[in-house]
Amino acid sequence: MENNLIINNALFIGLVLAIVDIISMGITKKTVLGQLNNNWLIVAVVLYGCQMLIFYYGLTTSSMTTLNLTWNLFSNIVITIIGIWYFNENITSLEQYGILFGLFSLFLFSISEFTK
Repeated sequence: MENNLIINNALFIGLVLAIVDIISMGITKKTVLGQLNNNWLIVAVVLYGCQMLIFYYGLTTSSMTTLNLTWNLFSNIVITIIGIWYFNENITSLEQYGILFGLFSLFLFSISEFTK
């Protein structure tokens, strides 16, 4: 039962880190472009600070390699989904295979954590 928690925590924490990263970058970009008040930078800084705490907690349930790769893969996949649905971007069939391989690699990382 404990191993299932490790899988769920590693994947969940990687997803949370990716979402916090995307929100923080979005706030920073909109602030730099003048679309948000400079006070919003405080929110971005606090989110980035929390991100390190979340990563530290994730290290208690997963290896650094798995956690960092999971975080990066989720970031890429979430940003791609936002680009497709929100910005109506088109992706080629080769890029679709890349997304599928990314999802498959997340599965492989979770399995490797399970077998430890």
